[in-house]
Amino acid sequence: MPMEKEKLIALIVVIANGILGAVVGNFSDSRLTEAGFAVLMSLPGLVIIWNKEALSVIGLIRGLRRDSPPSLLDLVGWFFLLVMPLLYVYELSKH
Repeated sequence: MPMEKEKLIALIVVIANGILGAVVGNFSDSRLTEAGFAVLMSLPGLVIIWNKEALSVIGLIRGLRRDSPPSLLDLVGWFFLLVMPLLYVYELSKH
């Protein structure tokens, strides 16, 4: 099963978030801790992007089966992948 381009880009962004957290973050003496925390902040977005087809099936609502659009899950996933770690780095760099 070949990896899709979007999944590969998401994985590269998670790695870049870890590097950015290690370089810019200053809440700990250990750069590994900062990189690990930045990667952990990115994991929900990675999981949403990698499993959007499975997550789009939400079950029964008032007896009817309704699915979430995968594009909405894409938007939420990329928000968690890009915006949340940037906010984390910005807030921690102020202290």
